[in-house]
Formats: sequence, C-alpha cells, structure tokens
Amino acid sequence: MYKTIFTVVDVQEPRSLDGEPTHVKGPCKMYLPGDRMTIVGNPGRLVLEETDSVCLAAFSAILPLASAMEREVTEPWDYIDKIKYFSCPDSERPVVFRVERVKVEQGEYPTPYGSK
Repeated sequence: MYKTIFTVVDVQEPRSLDGEPTHVKGPCKMYLPGDRMTIVGNPGRLVLEETDSVCLAAFSAILPLASAMEREVTEPWDYIDKIKYFSCPDSERPVVFRVERVKVEQGEYPTPYGSK
C-alpha cells in the first residue's frame, strides 16, 4: 500500500484565459508553497495529522488520482507512478502540487474503526 503526498510547489497569480477580467483577485488563499495533503488507503483517507490545509475543489480533483496511486503498479505500460505534478481545477489561479507515492507498511495507518 502507498500513501500519496501532494505538496504545493506553485501558487499562481490570477491570469485571464480570454482577455476578459478575471473573476478573482489575488492568488489562492488556501495554500502556500510547502503546504501538503496526505492521502492513504483506497478509497483515500485524508491524514489530518500530516495535512496543512484542504481546499474542497482541489481535494475533489485529487481524490480519484490518489485512489489510483494507492495500488501496486504491475504492468510496464502503467503510468500512474510516473505522475509528478498535478494542478487544481481553478483555471484562473491554479495551485500546482508535486505528487509523491510513499510505500507504507500494513497497519501503519490503522482505520478509525479497526478492520471494518
């Protein structure tokens, strides 16, 4: 099993994609470079003790990727362990995360309700 760590590497200033004014002022207010979210298990469980901040928009985009990254990679064509960066879905001021897969031992992250 793996845990997946998403560490903020870039918080971008707002930029227009079509020349119109942006709907936001300033960069994302949730994250600073170095902040991280740690997800373990499948389906993913957010590890609050290892997580700095959670934006629900970014988390909802990250969760399917994190669940896929928890599994073992056995096929040579499988690319999931080669993904290094991920961006939140805010097109005008994206936050870019570095993605790390870290192998964990069975039982290192027990579920709150035992083995259910």
